[in-house]
Amino acid sequence: MTLSASLSSANSSLNVAGERTSVVSRNIANADRAFYTRKSVEVVTTPGSGVRTSGVTRAEDLVLFRKVLASGSSSAMNSALLDSLDLLNATINDVELDSSPAALVNSLANALQSYAAQPHSQLAAEAAVRSARDLASSLNNAAATVQQVRNDADLGVQSSVDRINSLVQQFQGVNSQIVKGTVTGADVTDYMDQRDELLAKLSNEIGIRTLSRADNDMAIYTDSGVTLFDRSPRTVTFQRTPNLTPGTPGNSVFIDGVPVTGANATMPLQSGRIVGLVQARDDISLSYEAQLDEMARVLVTAFAESDQVGGGPDVPGLFTYSGATDVPPDGVLISGLASRLRVNANVDPDAGGLATRLRDGAISDPLNTDYLYNTTGAASYSDRIDELLTKMNTAYAYDPAAKLSASGTLSNFASISVGWLQEGRKVADDSYQYQSTLYNRSFEAFSRTTGVNLDEELSLMLEIERSFQTSSKLISVIDSMYSALLGAI
Repeated sequence: MTLSASLSSANSSLNVAGERTSVVSRNIANADRAFYTRKSVEVVTTPGSGVRTSGVTRAEDLVLFRKVLASGSSSAMNSALLDSLDLLNATINDVELDSSPAALVNSLANALQSYAAQPHSQLAAEAAVRSARDLASSLNNAAATVQQVRNDADLGVQSSVDRINSLVQQFQGVNSQIVKGTVTGADVTDYMDQRDELLAKLSNEIGIRTLSRADNDMAIYTDSGVTLFDRSPRTVTFQRTPNLTPGTPGNSVFIDGVPVTGANATMPLQSGRIVGLVQARDDISLSYEAQLDEMARVLVTAFAESDQVGGGPDVPGLFTYSGATDVPPDGVLISGLASRLRVNANVDPDAGGLATRLRDGAISDPLNTDYLYNTTGAASYSDRIDELLTKMNTAYAYDPAAKLSASGTLSNFASISVGWLQEGRKVADDSYQYQSTLYNRSFEAFSRTTGVNLDEELSLMLEIERSFQTSSKLISVIDSMYSALLGAI
């Protein structure tokens, strides 16, 4: 090998060492950044002598990355659902606090039994009415919580849709840079990291699949097959309802005009935060709302007053509701009834009523004696109270929308409702814990495979330094030899 060839080889080695040092420094500087992948310089020999770089590559594991996206999407879905169930579970509270509708139904039955044992007692009468008022307030508060959960979920869907549109727009810009850089031979590895990070954020909002094409181009589809990005973003739209109507599902999410949530969805989404929010808004909450409304309906029915003379319709008694004109029909859901339930003011001492009307009747209208049970005004009269206790223990039919037993006593129905809600929360919590753990393990495995190991990078830096020193020493020797030759001429 001639001196000029040796010098050329040494110079090329120095250039390669400089590029490798730059890439290693980049790796070390970004070691703690999520979704940053380890970069390395591809070195090839040149014809004759010397070396050169052919480009920068990054560590990849497509299988693990897809697992990260899928588990992250499922984890976000279950997290959104669990958050909503936690709020609904607050309507039950600690069983020992006896503040759930189920506990207060039993409290009302106990108060009526005490009153039946001492129908002459004003205190017992007021305690029974107070217990009824607590039950009505509990149902009111529970219905308000359900409405809050539904409205919050609807707002969450809007926020998620806004994030999706923003992320897809960002994805378009980064993807364009990758395609252009690939065509011109530029280093696009950092852009590819940015694209992966955008995909991870996008998968939290909506389940996605990706398709890689020539020139590192990429298309995005939902996990149900709807195109989300293919050379240009598809618009995700949603019309939020400021105050959802009880018993009515919220609006659907559309992607490029295709409904992807709701009963009319032709290609429904399978995972992502949006799915969890829609389930909380239109499935769990609506079912629980129906259960509360059915409890309220049965209370109005069980405590209704009948015409003692004959011929008149049954009318609401102890329990009534705003806008009430008659007693609701059996087994037919009246959406929003739990939020409107209240104790009749004619029997509520705090509203100027007489608690003893619970014993005597004519709660609906004290001036209408047709609905008076205790016609003699006897202080020891307990037949009406006993009748109310019997009606509380009577089996009633329930609307299928409540998704519980088709018939049963009010106490059993309320208890089953508690179990239904807590079971749903436990299932959601178990699913979230599993998917969250799966995501963490998948991300750790992905990071170990594609991420930066500082020990390895520092070791490589020392290797490059030794190579640099060797090339520098070779150039110094060649320089000395050139000097000696020139001095001998």
